[in-house]
Amino acid sequence: MSVGIAEVYLQYKGLLFTLAYQMTGSVAEAEDIVQETFVALAGVDINDIQHVKSYLCKAVTNRCLDTLKSARWKREQYVGEWLPEPLFDDGGENDPLRTVIAQEHVSYSLLVLLDRLSPAERAVYVLRAALDFEYRTIADLLEKTEASCRKLYSRAQQRLKEPGLQVTAVPAPAKKLIEQLMHAISKADASALVQLLTQDAVLVSDGGGKARAALRPIFTNRRVASFWKGVWPRWADHSHMEIRSINGQDGIVVISEGQVKMTIQISLNQAEDRIERLFMVVNPDKLAHLQK
Repeated sequence: MSVGIAEVYLQYKGLLFTLAYQMTGSVAEAEDIVQETFVALAGVDINDIQHVKSYLCKAVTNRCLDTLKSARWKREQYVGEWLPEPLFDDGGENDPLRTVIAQEHVSYSLLVLLDRLSPAERAVYVLRAALDFEYRTIADLLEKTEASCRKLYSRAQQRLKEPGLQVTAVPAPAKKLIEQLMHAISKADASALVQLLTQDAVLVSDGGGKARAALRPIFTNRRVASFWKGVWPRWADHSHMEIRSINGQDGIVVISEGQVKMTIQISLNQAEDRIERLFMVVNPDKLAHLQK
């Protein structure tokens, strides 16, 4: 039976966007990569392709690897800390297909850590851990041996377990903790913030040189609390906060004049039931796709 490109696009664009987003950490780059892949596909007779899914995944993976290699230099020139672009997945005005990010259980905190991997390690990890591809399939996509892919995956796992890097996603029942955090920030209540954070808590903020943000991570619960106590009063008169589902878990969105100006996402220390990492994105370029 003859298959048309429109049908293939509808069937696979969610998977391909998920793959590209988790590989690059950028919504804009993921969308461009998927679009470029289908533009290239327009010049091919789809019915001559034996395994369309594998063909498309390989094309997207190769484009992502090229993007990651070129991104190394860009990251070195980036002003301050670099964080992945946050992505709403709770429906709203956004493309419903992006709910696939939540379904694949890749938390924002893990997305942050994936940036520490080499392009090849990241590709294998995403394909295996997030998308549950078999090693044989991954080897075909990357044109490597199964043994090599297994080694890359093992190495990625070890790198993600290095001291100080472990992160825990926010479980659904932790919404109350998010509400407490939102209330403490809105009141600039340093004492309440200290109680919500682990003693070795870290705040990473990304302004990209286009919005005010700390250029380096802020360490310890008291310094993080002092940061918010100093920052929030500048936002309070013209902004409000909402809880939204971001990258598959509850996070905080700061809205001013109808526009998203900041996202705050966290990871937990489950043993203490406290927040150990906060990720704050204020770079307007990384929030543009969230606007209504």
